[in-house]
Amino acid sequence: MGRADRLGVWVPLGALGAVALGIALIPFRTLTSASNLAFVFLAYTIVVAELGGRSAAVVTAVMSALSLNFFLTVPYLSLTIDTPQDVFAFLALAGCGLIAAAFGRRRARLWEASARASQELGLLRRLVGQVQGSADLGEILSDLRSAFAFQAVILRDDHGRVLAAAAPEGAPMGESPVELAFDSFLPVREGRHRFGSRGLRVPERGGRIRLTTEQGPVSLDIWEGDPRGLDLDQWRTFSIAMAILGLRLSGAHGRAPA
Repeated sequence: MGRADRLGVWVPLGALGAVALGIALIPFRTLTSASNLAFVFLAYTIVVAELGGRSAAVVTAVMSALSLNFFLTVPYLSLTIDTPQDVFAFLALAGCGLIAAAFGRRRARLWEASARASQELGLLRRLVGQVQGSADLGEILSDLRSAFAFQAVILRDDHGRVLAAAAPEGAPMGESPVELAFDSFLPVREGRHRFGSRGLRVPERGGRIRLTTEQGPVSLDIWEGDPRGLDLDQWRTFSIAMAILGLRLSGAHGRAPA
């Protein structure tokens, strides 16, 4: 489930669940203090933070505090609070809920990073297997395009002839791509760089990375498919993938057509 989908599910679920909890706990408000009932809301906020992320947890924490105040503190069905103990319970619940939300987002980021690292490691293992099995270049480029969310990937020989391509029909590839340095993937002859929310972006008209193989120099042209760019770890993984591709091209099956 993507971030947008997760928010669409857990934000309303967290808010409505907090209200439902307040209603469900009404029979217990005369049996114990509001501070004791606050633990139920806190546990619910932690669950939402774990499953829904920070935004959903923040909404849940705020709605839990309001639900506790409205349904379970004197005067009932009002947002005013009469006793200092209930004021403390309200503030403690709101504060602890926001702390749980912050840690929930941290766990979500760690989980996302772990999942992405696993995917990238799987890609490299797959590429090694394709090289060992002399897989078709088109299949390799298709995997690269999918793994790094490129719009198109084209491999050319030193004369500009296409050796293999992974490009959808209608992809905008008219202009000559900007040459990128293999070690940094920054434009070689341009001082202007593009950055997205993740990191470095491919130049607007595409990027060209040159490789030296035993069969002669080749170039890999890439076009951006995700405006968020790639972070440092993704670019490092891509450089390893490029080295593996170089091994494939250095083999007998990597010779350019005459």
